Amino acid sequence: MKPPAIALTAEERDQFEKLGYFSRPSVFTADEIDEMRCAAEDVHRKVLEAADQADAAPVEQVDNQKYQEVLGSTIKWEWNENLRAVRSMEPVFQIDARMAKVIDDPRVWGPCAEVIGVERLSLFSDKLNVKRPGGAPFPFHQEGPYWAYGAEDLERVITLIIYIDEATVDNGCLWVIPGSHRYGPLESLQDRGTLGRLYTDIDRLDESPVPVALPEGSVAFFHRDIVHGSQTNRTDQDRRAYLLAYQPEGLHQWRNGEQRDIGESI
Repeated sequence: MKPPAIALTAEERDQFEKLGYFSRPSVFTADEIDEMRCAAEDVHRKVLEAADQADAAPVEQVDNQKYQEVLGSTIKWEWNENLRAVRSMEPVFQIDARMAKVIDDPRVWGPCAEVIGVERLSLFSDKLNVKRPGGAPFPFHQEGPYWAYGAEDLERVITLIIYIDEATVDNGCLWVIPGSHRYGPLESLQDRGTLGRLYTDIDRLDESPVPVALPEGSVAFFHRDIVHGSQTNRTDQDRRAYLLAYQPEGLHQWRNGEQRDIGESI
């Protein structure tokens, strides 16, 4: 029998099926979150240092987004160059062993295995989001259309977010449109440049977004097709989050094509 801290409750399973997500507050202890914060900042520092090297890969721009390949990770830079900050980096576990350790924690992958209906998993993707004060919003989108190019079993990919800092409406927490996963891939924005096809036209939906505001150390689990996005960080504090996506054992990671199976079965 799975430990209560890992096993899905009937309410969680029902909410995931009906709304496309469920959350668990304060899964990680204060000490564990402190370690994640240190790891996140060390990763950010290493990326900045590597990006400043003379032999660093060039920055590529698509619409208003700037990307760069650094330390085996795809870096998305903040829109505001004055911040000199990374918006996201993917994958990231290869840069710091403390982040890699989180991937194998059964408190995060255990519920995912139950949702998918398998005993063992492999990593699909991991991403560190760093939203500094003034950090830009991220338009509403679904992961499914984004991941369709390269996923070996897209129907059985599940994603989650670990809040390294408290997530509030003011500091740019995640917003979701409950139940939107039931529609499957939705219409994208038109006339929004190259990246517009990855953003969801939420004006076509009757449902309204709701914030997923949770304390630090909390974890929220999501269906790949739930529509979600975030707003600007309007506070003077950071809002950092670690996102993981899992798939059945034996499949390859989305970004780098490598295989990373997860821990022991439970």
